[in-house]
Amino acid sequence: MEETATFRDFSGENYPTLAAFLTELRPTEPVSEDSLRRLDAGRATGEHHARTLAWAGAKLVGVVETERSRTFTRPGWYGLHVHAAGSSLTNSSPANPSLGSPSLRAELLKQGLNTLRPLSPTVLHTTLDEHAAEYRWLLQQGWREHERTWLSRLDLTTFRPEPFSGRLARSRMAGVEVRTPRELGWDGSESFQRRVYDLTVQLLADVPTTDPILPWPFELWRKRVLDHPDFTPDGPLIAVQQGEWVGLTELYLPRREVPGLLHQGLTGVRRGWRGQGVAWALKLTAAARARAQGWEAVSTGNHTVNREMLGINAEMGFVRGPARVVLVREWAEISAAAAPPSAC
Repeated sequence: MEETATFRDFSGENYPTLAAFLTELRPTEPVSEDSLRRLDAGRATGEHHARTLAWAGAKLVGVVETERSRTFTRPGWYGLHVHAAGSSLTNSSPANPSLGSPSLRAELLKQGLNTLRPLSPTVLHTTLDEHAAEYRWLLQQGWREHERTWLSRLDLTTFRPEPFSGRLARSRMAGVEVRTPRELGWDGSESFQRRVYDLTVQLLADVPTTDPILPWPFELWRKRVLDHPDFTPDGPLIAVQQGEWVGLTELYLPRREVPGLLHQGLTGVRRGWRGQGVAWALKLTAAARARAQGWEAVSTGNHTVNREMLGINAEMGFVRGPARVVLVREWAEISAAAAPPSAC
């Protein structure tokens, strides 16, 4: 007999199974139960988030997740993410979708749409690997590409800083020093926290992206960044010139699912201080510190329109992996496609 899927809402006991399922789908980007729990714990109060799981008996075969994401925060924008296991089973029907078939993905999508409908969404978005089956399938459904991000990794075991000594010398000639918050007097006070936050907000405003980045309110930023278990005042690096904080690179998030891998987040330089080698000083100092701490590699992500940072990364030896692509579709288009034809 052909196996069919049943659908149930996510519960806390499903974290281990969901982590294993997502890791099986993308073994190069493993997910842990702990990382899922931390991500969920960092959501704002009242922020929409839901998961529906597809099961074949006791086996998880699919999940659809809906959310107000941390990145796309414009009114009416909601994330909808479909993940289905692969299978060669065929001859399914929409009422009883077989595992891994297009109808399983379609039913998961339908479940997500039903979850979001009461919230009056205007635009749906999803982020996925350009090689994922769901990417091609959603394009066929009428979704379109909104933005693209390159993921890349620097092998610290083979990285050699000597060819870049002139870059560092230039920044030092300009009076640039790179320090951690602890080295700059971190005391955990709100005034110090807000100084880091204000610098972050200034830098985010200039990150080349398809959409302007809307910063989180201070309290939410503190919850998601400073209160994160992996945050340490010895992690981020701040570029200082004549007492001014002029740049930042975030270097404090280990990818615990991948031993030896450290993630590098935002790297930016304030207007007026660019062209003096500050970005290079931050990137090279970060690589040196990470290697000295025993990390084997550093990963990062950059929007494809961020040509300057992509150029620095390429010159340093960061190797690009598959792109992560954001697809969008207007809710009105989905509603129109689902509406019955009018009578003649």
